[in-house]
Amino acid sequence: MNNSANSLLFATAFYHAEGRSPNAWTFSEQSKLSMYYRCMVVCYASLRRLYPETHLSLFTNRELPEPFTGQLKSLAVNTVHCASRYVDDAAFKNGFPGCLYTLDVIEYLANQQCDFSNLILLDSDCIVRYRLDGMLDNEEGGSYAYEPGYPVNMVANGQSRATLTLALSYFSGQMIAHPIPLYGGEFYALTAKSLPKLAMHIEAFWTWMKTEGIKTFGDNLTEEHVMSVVLAQYGGEVHSASGMVKRIWTAAVFSTVDGSESGIPIWHLPSEKKKGFVKLYQYWMNHNGYATLSDDEFRSLVDEFIPLHVGGRKYPGRALLLRLRDAAKILVTGRM
Repeated sequence: MNNSANSLLFATAFYHAEGRSPNAWTFSEQSKLSMYYRCMVVCYASLRRLYPETHLSLFTNRELPEPFTGQLKSLAVNTVHCASRYVDDAAFKNGFPGCLYTLDVIEYLANQQCDFSNLILLDSDCIVRYRLDGMLDNEEGGSYAYEPGYPVNMVANGQSRATLTLALSYFSGQMIAHPIPLYGGEFYALTAKSLPKLAMHIEAFWTWMKTEGIKTFGDNLTEEHVMSVVLAQYGGEVHSASGMVKRIWTAAVFSTVDGSESGIPIWHLPSEKKKGFVKLYQYWMNHNGYATLSDDEFRSLVDEFIPLHVGGRKYPGRALLLRLRDAAKILVTGRM
């Protein structure tokens, strides 16, 4: 790799975890993994067409099978194996097997001689439609993270902004005056210089949670919870990535499409793993990649295969199904 002062490393952290996929049910372990592998190829291909010379890496705990290994090599994606200390720690649980691998990747990179200045960690079910020019222009540019905008008391995978703020208060020994943001795990942009300090704070909070915090806050913990606390605590400037990435739900019964998506560079599409990503992967296979497409043509292709409808897709019986969904949600959560 070049030792460029302003080089970027785009990467995905993917741990091969057993069990169902939370956002896409599949019949078998093989079909689940293939679903994620197809997403990876599309994600990296969308990056490679915009960043022909930029470093792309996949951090994982085991080799991918063919044809996916060869396809990633064709995109010059470097596959890196690293340990899974956080994932393997049985002290905590969550509904997203392997999500803690992001913490392992940060720890791994913190102990390396980095030949990049800025790290951008993406989920594999992201599509990059525009370059991120202007972001992290220098090594002192601070961190970027995506905030979905959860209410203070909304519980997300076992913790809320309120409980995490209280946990940070106990951990730091200082009362935090305002609720901390809860960042989504699909996008982090971090300077290489910040990684050792960030890894140190992750380790410290993790250890405290295992020995003290778990008694009060329970054993439900994701990388989103840990990263939100650490980014709020360790003192570096955290910029909002809301203008760069959006978590876009396109399911028939749940949509977050509001019409603002066309100008957002990165689409995170959790409910398109078995639909839009499959079509984009097949196009990539059949047309020897996306290299012949202009920027406008590529975005038009994404729009064709992943049409975004404000308010969600229309289908027979939708109104009744939505009412049943809302009624069930009130019964289970007590809120709409």
